[in-house]
Amino acid sequence: MRVFKIVNRKYSATFILSLLCLSFHAFAQQFDPFNGKAVEFHVQFSRYFKSGVDEKASRIIVIDSVSRFKRDSAWAPGNLRSHLDAYEKLLVSIERHYQYFTLKCYVNNKDTLSKQVYSQLGDSIGSLQGMVSRMLLRPNIVKVTGTETKYRYLLEQSAREATHNLTDQEEAVINRLSDAMTGHLTDRYDDLMDQIKAGNRSAILKSPDSVSRRTGMAAYYKAYDDHGELFAATLIDIALQKTAQAKLRGFKSATERAYQRSLQLPEASVKQLLVEITEHAGVLQDYQRLQSGQVKRVTGLGQVHSWDTFLPTGLVTQPMSYEQAKTLILAALAPLGSEYAQAFAHLLDPANGKLDIAGGPDRVTEFTSVGFPGVPESLYMKSFSGSEREVSRLAHEGGHAVHEQLMGDHLAVPSYSKGPGFLFEAYAIFNELLLMDELEKRAKTPINKAYYTKMFLDKLSLELFTSVEEGTFEQGLYDGVADGNIHNREDIDNLYASIMNPYDIYFAGEPERRSEWTNKRLLYDDPIYNVNYLYAILVSCKLYTMVHQDQQGFALKYTALLKNGFDAPATDLLKKIMGFGLDHEALLKGALGLMKSKTALLQTLYQSF
Repeated sequence: MRVFKIVNRKYSATFILSLLCLSFHAFAQQFDPFNGKAVEFHVQFSRYFKSGVDEKASRIIVIDSVSRFKRDSAWAPGNLRSHLDAYEKLLVSIERHYQYFTLKCYVNNKDTLSKQVYSQLGDSIGSLQGMVSRMLLRPNIVKVTGTETKYRYLLEQSAREATHNLTDQEEAVINRLSDAMTGHLTDRYDDLMDQIKAGNRSAILKSPDSVSRRTGMAAYYKAYDDHGELFAATLIDIALQKTAQAKLRGFKSATERAYQRSLQLPEASVKQLLVEITEHAGVLQDYQRLQSGQVKRVTGLGQVHSWDTFLPTGLVTQPMSYEQAKTLILAALAPLGSEYAQAFAHLLDPANGKLDIAGGPDRVTEFTSVGFPGVPESLYMKSFSGSEREVSRLAHEGGHAVHEQLMGDHLAVPSYSKGPGFLFEAYAIFNELLLMDELEKRAKTPINKAYYTKMFLDKLSLELFTSVEEGTFEQGLYDGVADGNIHNREDIDNLYASIMNPYDIYFAGEPERRSEWTNKRLLYDDPIYNVNYLYAILVSCKLYTMVHQDQQGFALKYTALLKNGFDAPATDLLKKIMGFGLDHEALLKGALGLMKSKTALLQTLYQSF
C-alpha cells in the first residue's frame, strides 16, 4: 500500500483530514478572487437604459403600446405577418424592461418598488402572449398555417396546444385558484424548512471523525423525519392539484402534461426510459464500490457509509482567482470553435458590464443568465468565491448566457428563443464536462488526475442516476396519488425505498434515509422537472463524445445549432443539425459507456498511488 506511510492508520488519517479541512477553510475565508477589484464585477444597468428616468418614460410608452395592440382585433390572413412582426417587436421592447427589473430584484431583494414593477411587467407579457395565442386560433388564421413560412412553427405550436386550451373565463378562474393553492403549499413547505434546525450538512460531511459524521447525519435526517407527515401531506396535495389542473385541460395525467410541455415527448416514452435505466443500476454501483474501497484505503474505516464518501481522498484544492477561472474556462471551451469562444470571452470581460457576480448585501440566492433577443445579455451569480464548484457554475450559467446571445444575434423571430428546458440544460452541462476534461488534462500527478476524474464521475452520476431516481419517484408518486394508492408518509417512504434500493449500495443499511425525499426542494418548488436533467445529460454525453471524435466539424454544427433557436421540435432540430435525435436507447448506451470508461480510468489511477 503506497497511499501514506502511516503507523496507526486510523488516527493518523483522521489527523491528516483535520489539517486538510482546516487549512482549506482558513484559506477560503481570506481569499479574494477579484484581487481588490470587486467593484468591476457588477452589471452596468446603463446598457439597458441611460437612467432610471429614461427607463420609466420608455416603460410608459411600451405599456401604452401593448394596450393599443391588444385592442386591435382585426387579425386576418392578409395582415397576419404584419401583426406578428409588430408583436415580436413589442415583445422585445417590454422584455428589455422585464430583464432590467429582473436584475434589479436580484441585486437587492429589499427593493420593493422594483419587485412591484417586475410583477406588473410579467403580467403584461403574459396577457400579451395570451392575446396573440387566442388570435392564432381563429379559424381563418389556422387555415394559413401551411402557407406561412416565417411564423410557421409558432402557428403549429398554437394549433397543437389548442386541444388543451380553456376559455378565457375558465383560465382566469383556474389561475386564481391555482395561484392561491400553490402559494399556500409553497409557503407551508418554506415555513417548515425554516423551522427545522438540522445542522450544517456540509460541515458534518467534512468532519474528520467517523462517529461525528454518523451521529451528525443521523440527527440531520431525524430533524426532517420528525415532520414527515406534514411533508407527505404537502407533496400529496401538490400532486392532487397538478393532476386536477392537467385533467381540466384534457390531459390524462399531470406527468403527461409536464412531459409534453418540457420534453415534447409522450409519457409512454419517458416511462420506458425510466424503467430501462433500472437495468443498468450496476454501472452506478460499480462506481460506488470503487469509491467506497478508496475511502477505506485512505481513511482506514472498516465500514463506509454514504456520508463518508465526501471525505477528501487525495488532493484538496485551493480557490482560483477570477482571472485563473476565466483562463481555464476559455481553454476548456476552445473545442467549441472561435465564434463560441469569442462570445464567451466577451461575456467574461468585466469591462463589458455583463457580469454581476461579486456579491454584496441583500442579494437573491440565484445563479442565472438574464436576457432575451434584442436585449442586453447579463450573467448574475449571488457571489463568486473561486471554488471549483463556482468555477463550474460560471461555465454552466455562462453557457446559458452565450447561447441566448447567439440566438439573439441571429434569430428573425425572438419568440423562437424559447424552447424545451432540457436542451438549454444539456448545452450548459456540456460546458461543465469540458471544464472537468481540461482540469484533468492539466493535472500532473495520478492523485490530481484521479481527483478530477472523480469530479467528472460525480457530475455524471448525479445528472444520470440521481435524476432517474428522482424522476422515477415523481412518476410513481403522481401515479400512486391519482390511482388512490398513496395516502400518507408511510406510503411515500415505501415508494422511495423501492426506487433507491436497486441503485444505491448504501441505502438498505441506512434506514434513516428512507425519508430523505422530504429535503428534495425541487419536488415542491418545480414539480415533475427532475426528469429534464436526465434527458439533458443524455444529450450532453452525446455532444461530449462527438466533439472528441471530430472537433472542427463539431464546432461548426454546434454553433449553428445554438444560433438556430427553436423553430422545430427538439428531436427534429438535433437530427437536422447534429445528426442524432432523442433515441433514448442510443443516447443511454453512450452515456453509460462514458461512465464505464471513466470508472475504469479512475480505478487505474487509484491503483497507481
